[in-house]
Amino acid sequence: MSPKLRAPSRRLRPALLRASLLGAALLALAAFGSMACEDNGIGRPCDVLADAGQTQAVYNNQALECPSRICLKPVRAESLTQDIDTGPYCSATCSKDSDCDGQKRDSHDPLDKRCTKGYACGVAFVVGPLCCKKLCLCKDFLGDSLQTPQTCEPSLNNGGTACAESL
Repeated sequence: MSPKLRAPSRRLRPALLRASLLGAALLALAAFGSMACEDNGIGRPCDVLADAGQTQAVYNNQALECPSRICLKPVRAESLTQDIDTGPYCSATCSKDSDCDGQKRDSHDPLDKRCTKGYACGVAFVVGPLCCKKLCLCKDFLGDSLQTPQTCEPSLNNGGTACAESL
């Protein structure tokens, strides 16, 4: 080989090394970013596999379209007098309202039945597998305030909940 052919490769090695390190750093950053911003699917339309009116809460805890597998349609609060056209939606467990950032309705699409008012963290059921679990609830179904049912208050039930007794 002639010296002319080796000279460009010596200049090329540091450039390739820099490009490789930059690529690896960008890949690591993308992987870290995707972990921090995991889409939990709150608010996605889903199927509860049941026909329920506005006075009955239903859920499907095997909904494949939801990352958490929880699809629900809560009961309409008694204080609400108007009908609600919001459909069932993907939910997830939560501990505070800020855990419940989710998809909301596109007001320009008349077929969109997602939540209009956003989400809050609260208890939807006091019986069954989701008993006393805090879930992201669409505010369209909630009344003036969201309170934890007394049966789910550990301080009123000797440190447990009524749910633990019913299992």
